[in-house]
Amino acid sequence: MNENSPHISKSIFVEILQDKELIRPDDILIFQTIYSLEKQEASATELARIIGWTDKNGVVGRIVGLGKRILKKYEIKQRVRENGTKAFWDFFFTGYDKGNFFIYQLKPELKSALEECGLTKNIGQINLQNAFLFAWNPDNWKWIDLEKNLEELKNTGKVTLKWSCISHNKVRPGDRAFLIRLGVNPKGLIGSGKVISEPFLSPHWGDKDKDVHRVLIEFDVLIDAEKEQILLLENLKNKLKNQNWTPQSSGISIKNEIIPELEKEWFNFLATTKLSFNPFEEKTDNSRSFVEGSALQVTQTRYERNIEARNECLKHYGFTCVVCGFNFEKTFGNLGYKFIHVHHLTEVSRIKKEYNVNPIADLRPVCPNCHAMLHKQNPAITIEELKEIITNQK
Repeated sequence: MNENSPHISKSIFVEILQDKELIRPDDILIFQTIYSLEKQEASATELARIIGWTDKNGVVGRIVGLGKRILKKYEIKQRVRENGTKAFWDFFFTGYDKGNFFIYQLKPELKSALEECGLTKNIGQINLQNAFLFAWNPDNWKWIDLEKNLEELKNTGKVTLKWSCISHNKVRPGDRAFLIRLGVNPKGLIGSGKVISEPFLSPHWGDKDKDVHRVLIEFDVLIDAEKEQILLLENLKNKLKNQNWTPQSSGISIKNEIIPELEKEWFNFLATTKLSFNPFEEKTDNSRSFVEGSALQVTQTRYERNIEARNECLKHYGFTCVVCGFNFEKTFGNLGYKFIHVHHLTEVSRIKKEYNVNPIADLRPVCPNCHAMLHKQNPAITIEELKEIITNQK
């Protein structure tokens, strides 16, 4: 937080929140929305998207407007930037840069005032992870390395590819990525993974003199539609009607309200479909597949890879290793945003049958090093035992 940031006490915030001449419904909506987020922080772009406004200007404009109204009634020393302009956002937030975004953090005094005024009752937590739909049309671009990419995925559990992204001002590392095949039959979903880079410019595939925005996507599922079954476009349109499944551009936003249903539909498809490589498919023996140095250094069964269970675990425990306390974002900044492994307290391969994972009771976030050490023995050692080993080595 800037040392010159203005300070407004909780009692003054309570007065402001109860003053009908100062506060407006949209102002309260902004504060309630950021309050509902996991770490009570977000960019203006994210807030606008959650609320449903066109762009971040809707958020920034309302914050500035409220700040100006407050200054007319209260004697608050306003921070002046180096270029001579005055700041308003830090009346209400602290903040920091994350890649291409500026992140607002709700001030503790405003948080307490919202609670005291009863403006946070019945507010559930919102998951900020977004999802994007990337597109491939074989008529426009021949994927000559597809077989090579599929082989890499089969051998290592992941393959990283760059893909054009029209939503370059919204996408962030850690966001969910789905890949859809369009243009020629069969049409439908052929891949999924996560975004692992900030957007960057690179030459257009058809015009070397033209640059387009792209992101790196780490795929954990990729299907050759010419040889294997895919989740057909017709099924998506019938079951998830409130989404554009035939975009003209690659990398469009997937509506937040359908993401859980899309994840379920995709998971159910993978869990019931025979593919040459399927990380969700149950092993028929007790073997475990580990990949040295890979982010997928986990048992490759459909239980372990259930993204819904993983998300619920991380929503509860966060992204810090429960064994050694390492946090990738704190060490690597934006590069480490929302990166962590998820460990089963009871190995799936030892259960030998399908079971319902309890994300809170059965899963824990661990860093790759600790995850590898937990599985160094068979059966795996416990988290408590590994903690004791670390303590004894200090």
